[in-house]
Amino acid sequence: MVIRNEAMHQVFDRDIKVAQVDSTVMIQGESGVGKGFFAKLIHRASKCKDGPFIRVDCGAIPESLIESELFGYEKGAFTGARSKGKPGHFEIAEGGTLFLDEIGDLPINVQIKLLRFLEENEVVRVGGTITRKINTRVISASNQGLKEMV
Repeated sequence: MVIRNEAMHQVFDRDIKVAQVDSTVMIQGESGVGKGFFAKLIHRASKCKDGPFIRVDCGAIPESLIESELFGYEKGAFTGARSKGKPGHFEIAEGGTLFLDEIGDLPINVQIKLLRFLEENEVVRVGGTITRKINTRVISASNQGLKEMV
């Protein structure tokens, strides 16, 4: 990567420092500024770099499916569900990073389950009762003014 701007040097240096800390990260910026690039940079410089990097575009998944895609589901959870259930993106990203792009598009009911994961590192699949402990780092991004949305 070639950086010619001092402000970008500062962003790059900060991302490398953030990568060393096991913390959730929120990246904000306009569309097209490279939020996904910096999420991958943080992942590659972190201790979970050998784990998967799973990118989810929250705005591209229909609202009726987003909860089961993120948290998975148990068999029989809904009509059309796989007979054995399905792990969600949090489980698939075990030991790595889950990048939630355009997180501002998440419905409120999914935000509640996301908060539980961020606080406890636990998920419950749709239609399930078993709490699963997951070791996944979350990096999120948005081009929206999240403070204004709140």
